[in-house]
Amino acid sequence: MKNLRQFMLTLHLTNGDHAATALARSGLPGDILSWRDLLHDGPVPSDRDLTAFRRVRGEFLASRGWQSQSAAIADFTERDARLDSIGPDDELVLWFEPDLFDQLQLIQVLARLAHRDATARPTVTIVPADCFLGPLKPEKFVPLYDTRRTITDSDFAIGTAAWDAFTADAPDALLAVTDRVDREVRARAYAYDDAERLPHLAPALRRQLEEYPDTQAGLSRSERQLCEALAPGPLTLAKLFTAHQSAESWVWLGDWSFAWYVQRLSDCAHPLVVHVNGSRVIAPLRDTDGKAFWERQVQLTPLGQEMVRDRADFVKMNGIDRWIGGVYNTSSRHWRWDPHHYRLIPQ
Repeated sequence: MKNLRQFMLTLHLTNGDHAATALARSGLPGDILSWRDLLHDGPVPSDRDLTAFRRVRGEFLASRGWQSQSAAIADFTERDARLDSIGPDDELVLWFEPDLFDQLQLIQVLARLAHRDATARPTVTIVPADCFLGPLKPEKFVPLYDTRRTITDSDFAIGTAAWDAFTADAPDALLAVTDRVDREVRARAYAYDDAERLPHLAPALRRQLEEYPDTQAGLSRSERQLCEALAPGPLTLAKLFTAHQSAESWVWLGDWSFAWYVQRLSDCAHPLVVHVNGSRVIAPLRDTDGKAFWERQVQLTPLGQEMVRDRADFVKMNGIDRWIGGVYNTSSRHWRWDPHHYRLIPQ
């Protein structure tokens, strides 16, 4: 992006520590802020009330053992204050990858900024990243920075609509926004259109919708991929994680979340996945040594094999107790994803 005026401060905002570390090695001027949160897991309410939002997210992270509630709230508070501190004489540069993890963070940031008066906002730009940033060599960041694109009022509106839909207590609006963005966005990668700023949003939002239990066997796409990888025979959890990632167009699920997903299929009334000795899989807490966990082999139960063949239904047999954004799915109130017609069906 050319002819940008001089700014008092440049703040680079990216998805987490891995990308931030790589960005720091690039030598680009400005400060770096990591936007840490796994928004695809746990309850994600509206953040119009930031205190309540931080508490809910902190409670969830603490419940998984991933971080203490107090530490999570402190991190969120510091992060939010840093974003709030930049003003109209500054530039905010967004560095977000194409995957679901990043795109959810992107719409959260766009919605936060959109709620400010336009005269109080910094200049907001986005780098055209059609790749993962963490593995990039330092010299690759400068060309991306030099071709950054200015976020428009239309982009703020799309980000806000997507965030509001994601945090709503029913998923219908998220499907509608996904379809709208799919129609309106002209390219599926930055490289295909020099003016496009949100090319990866629609596929990421659709990938989020695929986390609802499907109409065939009550399995989310992640759960189905996990079971299908085990269908030929046992695997170590490390190899199962790799196989699961290989089924994604853009890898987005981290190892902590994956371990929890395996536990959900194992520690239930009718398990689909167990260790080869028949014991149930329990995800390690963050502060424990998880190496042994990943080296153990797991396998499908006979019921798991039936699920892969769509001859049984996981939700009907085990119920559902899962937050997806602002939607709390229970056995008596949940939605199914129809993968053939790209629609949601309320149950």
